[in-house]
Parts: sequence; C-alpha cells; structure tokens
Amino acid sequence: MDDPLIYVRAIHFAATLTAAGVVFFIVLVAAPAFRQVGANSTVPIIVRATFKWIAWLGLLLTVLSGAAWFVLVAQSMSDRVLADVFSEGIPWTVLSDTGFGHVWLARFALACLLAGLFVPFLSAQGGRSMWLKIVVGAAAAALAGALAFAGHAVGASGSEGLIHPAADALHLVAAAAWVGTLLPLALLLRAAGHEAASVDIARAATLRFSTLGIVCVGALLLTGTINTLYLAVSIAALTETDYGRLLVIKIALFFGMVVIATINRLWLTPRLVQDANAAARDVLRRLRRNTLVEVAAGALIIAIVAVLGVSPPGHMMEMRSHAHHHSH
Repeated sequence: MDDPLIYVRAIHFAATLTAAGVVFFIVLVAAPAFRQVGANSTVPIIVRATFKWIAWLGLLLTVLSGAAWFVLVAQSMSDRVLADVFSEGIPWTVLSDTGFGHVWLARFALACLLAGLFVPFLSAQGGRSMWLKIVVGAAAAALAGALAFAGHAVGASGSEGLIHPAADALHLVAAAAWVGTLLPLALLLRAAGHEAASVDIARAATLRFSTLGIVCVGALLLTGTINTLYLAVSIAALTETDYGRLLVIKIALFFGMVVIATINRLWLTPRLVQDANAAARDVLRRLRRNTLVEVAAGALIIAIVAVLGVSPPGHMMEMRSHAHHHSH
C-alpha cells in the first residue's frame, strides 16, 4: 500500500466516474424529471448549481490525477528518479511510443472536449438541446470506458484481446452510470422534501433512476463475470492470492449495493409513489440514507480497483506459485 500509484489511481477513478456520473444523471434522470414536474419548484435551480460544481471539480481532478498517473508511469518505465524524468525527454517517449501514452493522450483530449462542452451543457438552458445531451453523454461514456485500456484488459491476443477490453470498457461505463449517479441522486433527494412539487420531482427522478440502476446492474454482472473469468481462472486464484481475495471483497461489496438497491426499488420507491406527501418525506429520508450507504460502498470498491490495477492478476500469481512448487 506504499505505492503512490494506488492513491493516484483511486482519485482518478473516483473523479472520472463522478464527472461522467453527473452527466448521465442530468441527461437520463434529472432533466426528464424536471421537465415532467419541475415547473413550480425551486429544486431544479438548487441542484443544477450543485451538479455544476461536482461536474467541474470531477473533471479537474480527473485531469490533475491523470497527469500524476502519467508522471509515475513514465518514472517506472524509465527506472529513473522523478527529477530526471522530465530532463531526459522521457514523457515524450512514453506519449509517442507506448500504448499507455496513446490512451492517456486520447483521454486527455476527451477531458478537454468535455470541458468545452460543459460550458453550454451546465448553463441554465444547456440541458434543453437534445444534440448537446447526446454529444456530452457520448464523450463522458468514452472518458470512463477508455480507462479499460490502461489496465489488465489490454495486451491479450485473439478473441480475448477483443472481448476482455470491450467488457472492461462497458463495465466502467455502467459503473459511472450507477455508482457515479448515486451522489447526485442523494443531493436531489436532500433538496426535495420541502414542498409538494419537490416531492413530485423526487418521485419522478427515483423511478427513472431505478430503471437506470436495473440496466447498469445487469451490465455490471455480465461484464464483471467475464472479467473475473479472465483474471482469476480458478477457485484457487480467487482464494489463495491477494488479488483474488480483493476481487472477492469487491464482488461482496457489489452484491451488498445490489441488496440496498433492491430494497429501494421494491419497497421504498413504491411507497414514495403511493404515499401522501407527509409520509413520502420520511421515505425520501430513508432513500437518501440508503443511497449514501451505497456511495460509501462504491468508494470502497473504487479503492479496491485502484489496488487491483497495480497487482498481478490472480491467474498469474497462481501460475507463479505452481512454478515455484515445481522448481523445488
């Protein structure tokens, strides 16, 4: 845990999923809910300002942590002390001659594109243009999905070289669209609950979020299964290696989040829709609390992913231990 790359990766993943998640939440949940019932409420004005801050902060942290990640990788590739990395032109070599450098450049360009798009998109009128929503949504998905090409999914041959990165990219987009949208949802639920029109917005948003969550959980289950089969090919690789054990903890946290999401979907959301406004505010409070628990679990998962990314996959560790036994 003394590798600074772990902490930089954790911040980078969290910032990327947050920036992309706010975009997905605005496009798929908040904007339609505001259009549906938000005419007589102050909630859209309050949460738009908050979402704007989160989006810009997420994007800024994505760029800064991405720069730190690049410098640390350049240092490890060159085997020099940090001070010598820049004086010897190593960053340019990494950018022009390595797969990591190419992916980093592409993602930096996507972050710059998103920054340009955020100016109109996050303005008071920005959410109204369908084309702008599509382009911003696609850029946010690309920024999150391209993270797959800076991890273990790259470098295999044949069908695995196609299926694994594609599954990983979809996994990251689905994570941004679920885990990355939990904080905006909690903030919207907090802003609601003061007036009748606000409770109506919360109802509309929660129903839309619930549907989005089901789609994302399905995608995460499918792609997570594919990734686990590639990275930990046996039970021993899951139970007898540090990588495998961390992966098991990550999977357990994910299913914990799914349980909370199921309670929200099957028990709390129907009550929010059916109850009178006074009772609905109590349901809103419980929904918000559950959502914040999911945010905490999501943060732990991101921390685990940051460690997994700098650890050898389970099947490689298992092969090494077998080779070690045979050599004796």
